[in-house]
Parts: sequence; C-alpha cells; structure tokens
Amino acid sequence: MTRKLLIATHGTFAEGIKSSLELIIGKQDFIHVLCAYTEGISEIKKPIKNIISSLKPDEEIIIATDLLGGSINNEFMNYISFPNVHLICGVNLPLLLEIVLNIQNENIEKLIGDSIKIAQEQIQYCNCLLEKNREISEAF
Repeated sequence: MTRKLLIATHGTFAEGIKSSLELIIGKQDFIHVLCAYTEGISEIKKPIKNIISSLKPDEEIIIATDLLGGSINNEFMNYISFPNVHLICGVNLPLLLEIVLNIQNENIEKLIGDSIKIAQEQIQYCNCLLEKNREISEAF
C-alpha cells in the first residue's frame, strides 16, 4: 500500500508548513498541499473531489487540515467513509514530523493515534515549564 500525505489549509499555511517540514527532513515526494482560497482556488469542492478521485486502489491518503469545523475539513469529511482516506485536523509541525518519519508503519490507525499524542505533548506553556525547572533545581 502506497501512502500519501496531504496538508490542506486556508491560505498558504500548507505551503509554509511543508517548507518547514522539508527543511528538517528533506524533500518528500509523497507530501502534497492544498492551499484553499488562494489565487486560482476560490472554491474547494472540485479540487477536493479531484484529489480523492485520483487515488488508486492501492493508495492511502492521510489528510491534515487546519480547523475542525472549517470549510476544508468539512468538505473532506464527506470522504472519510472511504477505506483509504484518513482525516486529521489541527495540523502542526510535530504531528507532520511523526507521520512522515513513520509513514510506512503497517498500522495506519496506530500511526495517526501516536502522532496526535506526540503532537499534543509538544503544546506547552513554556513559562510554566521554566518555573517547574526552577522549583526542581531549588529542591536539590
């Protein structure tokens, strides 16, 4: 089974995060972007339908969108009953790194679940982290 990753966002966020991702891990041919509501993409139903209909029977796609309840995520929701379509919202760089570095993991549901967990752990209020480190240091 061949796997693809599609980053689909409002504006050019998808291109920017793909650029950051590839800066860290190098160019990856299986990563694609959809920058909705930018020049040339004023509606999303047709481009999304084209993406899904272009999938071959031996391909799976992980789609990472920016906003739960946003127009892009909502449109992709129409396709999650397809067995080769996996949709995640709340795209961020730690999530994408985990997915890309483990894309060949045989169990795609585990890959996605583990990637989401790791990405959630990366969201931290750093001021509190600094305070916790001071408290630990002062205890010794």
